[in-house]
Amino acid sequence: MLAKIIDGSSIPSFVINTQHKVIYWNTAIEALSGIKREEIIGTDEQWRAFYTEKRPAMADLIVDGAHVSEIEAYYPSGYEKSHLIDGAYEAEDFFPDLGRNGKWLHFTASPIRDNNGEIIGSIETLEDITERKVAEEALHESEKSFRALFEGAYDAIWVHDLEGNIQTANKAAAELGGYPVEELVGMNVKSFLSDESLNLAREVSHKLTEHQPIDLPYELRLIRKDGSEAICMVTTNLITSDGEPKGFQNIARDVTQEKRMQENLRYYLQEITRAQEEERKRIARELHDDTAQVLASLSRQLDNFIRKKQGFAPNEVLFLKDLQAQLNRGVQGVHRFVQDLRPSLLDDLGLIPAVRSLVKGVQESDGIGTDLKVLGGERRFSPEVELLLFRIVQEALNNIRRHAQASEAQVVTEFTEERLKVTISDNGRGFELSGRVDDLPRSGKLGLAGMQERARLLGGTLEVKSTPGKGTTLIVEVPS
Repeated sequence: MLAKIIDGSSIPSFVINTQHKVIYWNTAIEALSGIKREEIIGTDEQWRAFYTEKRPAMADLIVDGAHVSEIEAYYPSGYEKSHLIDGAYEAEDFFPDLGRNGKWLHFTASPIRDNNGEIIGSIETLEDITERKVAEEALHESEKSFRALFEGAYDAIWVHDLEGNIQTANKAAAELGGYPVEELVGMNVKSFLSDESLNLAREVSHKLTEHQPIDLPYELRLIRKDGSEAICMVTTNLITSDGEPKGFQNIARDVTQEKRMQENLRYYLQEITRAQEEERKRIARELHDDTAQVLASLSRQLDNFIRKKQGFAPNEVLFLKDLQAQLNRGVQGVHRFVQDLRPSLLDDLGLIPAVRSLVKGVQESDGIGTDLKVLGGERRFSPEVELLLFRIVQEALNNIRRHAQASEAQVVTEFTEERLKVTISDNGRGFELSGRVDDLPRSGKLGLAGMQERARLLGGTLEVKSTPGKGTTLIVEVPS
């Protein structure tokens, strides 16, 4: 009966007696070892299934009642007492001669006792755990690689639970916060987030747990251990287990210096723009008060001279009249130049009247059908904002006049509570967009680049849409 049970089992098994002779060798171990039962039953060569040289199997040690130290000598890679069977031992080992590439086996050897409790044999069962071991090794290598990436990452990485308690962090996170890793782990994120950033982090966490869309990365301001502030761009991911949220992984890049440089650059650009506008204003004033006045005075004097002086030949009168017309055209040209340099309408009445004057000028002087639409509640902005917006529209209309070969153009201003949107479009020849707006200076489109910089100074954006033969559209959006 015992032979049938053992042989019918899918678990590789063999039984030896106290003389270490094999008395049972089932079909499953035949398949595992490649040794037929006829070859081995009645012999003490069970070792052949596992080793190239004779040595005890675990079942042999159990039959002999071997001391723990002897078991350890034969299985130094690890063994343990069975938790289920008294006197049984378990171990795992690699057997390079099993199969083509060797096999990992988990084996248990248990004593077989008679009615008096005396050991009369031992049964050893084996389990092929090669796939599990290979998977464990692959997982181990993956974990080692991940740990190396985690520790060596340039970006700060930390994981915290749903309450914000940090569970693990890398060296970059410690350097970012100014804390040792050992001190950082266990801290709550509230310790180094400003109130505004903490509210934002909570909002992001809530959206992630509710599977709502969020914009990544987002900006957080961290308070370092020394009290200084770090500006970071953070990407947060939800960590789940069995579909349940367990915490959050955060990857942060310190952009403090980059932000400071951007702020400094924006400040320098503001100062340069301010200096340019002051110079424009000065030149416009001098042209208006000096050059235009001189030309106008010469025109009046010439007119008086013609009317008072008698005896001019007809051709001389024509010459003087033509000279006066040229002077008048010069005066008008100076006035247009003054308006381009610094329109008085902008200072006196604001952005929309100044833009309306620009639109009228394009229509009258260039014959391009141009109109202005104002949507929403029109309102005034600070002089600096209105000036920069005016320059953007002015540059866009100048581009249409010089390059677009358009017959129609339109300026649409849309006022909302949050923003001002200005759209300038034409039906001209358009052009091929070769990349982002940031790449325009490299392609020689400096006017568009200047408009973009002005939009950035206002904290806004510039979008360019153009198709050859189908015109161009510029969209400027700035916060109110």
